[in-house]
Amino acid sequence: MALADYTASIDRLQRALGKAYADEPWLLNMPGRSVACKIDHYYYLAVMPGFVETLARLGGMFPKQVLEALVRTGNLITKAPERDPLLPLTVSWGGRSVTLTGAFVDADFIDRAVKTYGGFGAILNVSDLKISAADRDRIEALFEDKTPPQTLAYF
Repeated sequence: MALADYTASIDRLQRALGKAYADEPWLLNMPGRSVACKIDHYYYLAVMPGFVETLARLGGMFPKQVLEALVRTGNLITKAPERDPLLPLTVSWGGRSVTLTGAFVDADFIDRAVKTYGGFGAILNVSDLKISAADRDRIEALFEDKTPPQTLAYF
């Protein structure tokens, strides 16, 4: 059985995301409206399953294919052996708090899409979205042996 090469899928998804962001800037980094917001210089918090479904639609792929490509390439943070990227989290912005199902996306994946394929000269700034400090232990358990989100990601 041959090993799958996800390079073409990742390139396709980044190209589609970058072009979509150029047309619809609310797609990223606007808490309460976007499918993913930058929480620190290393990660975006993606609202699930909306993020995967949006990428699938934009890239002309099935959501299951998108999820597999992102997990297998390490662009979605997971922990062995489960490889489940989903966590229920409480987040806040502008004085409003909500609980959602989220996943952590490597910032390089989205930043490269925006800069390279969206035609922007710079990467996105950190958004106003913050994660409850009460969720920090569960997040750090997911990030075992990886660099966890920085302190600025929490309220």
